[in-house]
Amino acid sequence: MKHLRCALALLLCLLLVSASSLAAAAQDPFTAVPSLKITTDSAGIASRETGSYTITTDVPGFVTVRLLDASGSEVMTLCDYVEVHTNDNIMSITARDEDRQGLAEGQYTLSAELVSQFGISSGVVTASLLITAPTSTEDEEEEEEDTAGTSAVAQAPAADEDDSDDADSEDAEDEKSTSSSTSSSTSSSKTTTSSDLSYTSGSGQMGDEGLMIGVGVTDMADQSDMGYWSLTSDASDAEIWAALTRNMMGVNVGETESAYIYDSPEKGRSRLGTVSGLSQGLNVIVSRDDGWSLVEAYRNEDGAFVRGYILTNKLRLVEPNTTYGLVIDKATQTLTVFKDGERIGSCDVTTGLPTSKYLHRETPAGEFITVTRRGTTEYYGNGYSKYTIRINGSYYLSEIPTTKKNGSDFSLLEDSLGEKATRGNVCLAHDASSDGGINAEWIWNMTDDNKKVKVLIFDDKDRGEVPVGE
Repeated sequence: MKHLRCALALLLCLLLVSASSLAAAAQDPFTAVPSLKITTDSAGIASRETGSYTITTDVPGFVTVRLLDASGSEVMTLCDYVEVHTNDNIMSITARDEDRQGLAEGQYTLSAELVSQFGISSGVVTASLLITAPTSTEDEEEEEEDTAGTSAVAQAPAADEDDSDDADSEDAEDEKSTSSSTSSSTSSSKTTTSSDLSYTSGSGQMGDEGLMIGVGVTDMADQSDMGYWSLTSDASDAEIWAALTRNMMGVNVGETESAYIYDSPEKGRSRLGTVSGLSQGLNVIVSRDDGWSLVEAYRNEDGAFVRGYILTNKLRLVEPNTTYGLVIDKATQTLTVFKDGERIGSCDVTTGLPTSKYLHRETPAGEFITVTRRGTTEYYGNGYSKYTIRINGSYYLSEIPTTKKNGSDFSLLEDSLGEKATRGNVCLAHDASSDGGINAEWIWNMTDDNKKVKVLIFDDKDRGEVPVGE
């Protein structure tokens, strides 16, 4: 009997251990299917306006969200393989189509799929979204509300998307029609850089600091240390290295959010354009006592150079990597790598090709730092880009795309290296260059060990030239 009791006790223990093992296996994050839920506002979003929806998941991962119309056809991709965290992730959405027109009223569907950090898919999850009539013909702005596309977890449209800017498209037209006052700016004749888009000299207004405010500013602000902002692409290596390692002033919002630059700090001001959070640099000319700073940058809407005002509390100082730096010249379509002050190699790239309809496809010039590394991302449903690294809101460094995931056919953009061809991303060569063995994979590996590498992008046109679009 004693032996029977021992045997029964041992059997019970084995059953309990087996049950525990099965329960543990069921909770194994390496094999568990992630939970995904979308929550939308029952009141909907007014056409042309920005609202939000919530992605809830039980594991970290990467989510893709698409907006579908009543027939089930895709209207646009809201985010493509964007990183989300456990619990609630508040995502921003602007009710405009890819032509920046307000979405038609009606019932839409959000379709989302999450891939966990272990590569397990949640499957497709949907939620209804109501688009209502627009509440006004133009956005109204309060003094403290100068952030575009705000979200609690810094989510916004993904790489290279046509709807990446939340600012009003009317801003560009307003600025082009602004009359110019006394100025030292030099007018330039209209030139054409593509069959679809031309440039003309910009205009601006005199600000109370005695500087030209607005697009098309060609005079330089008088500062003792402007770093990148006082350089051209033919600067000496010593000057470029000093700019690469100099602290950068960025915008203190998420890397997929943006903030407005205005033509005045006073009420009734107008927007000059947006700059991306965290990774995009600005040159601060004057920090005023009224809580505003006079800054200059290349705006995201069309890459035009602007000088205007931003709230000082929106700014943050960023310390870049001091071992490596990257320089991209849009005129020659090349990327050059610097290490410890010396050029160590370069490779061909292809940057954004704007059109009169999609001005925002211009890769903005300026100074940036590398932030989120996303790896392989989809290229507009036509292929996949590897080694993707965010440098500016919705724009990335990446390898030229292949026709298939992890494929070897680079024909989509291979012949475009050395010229403009993308929708904003800087696509790098796949083959290692004879000059230092540089390619996209090399940059990816380097940034794995070196965070916040500064990227200087020199423009291919004068600061006074403003794109002319529809």
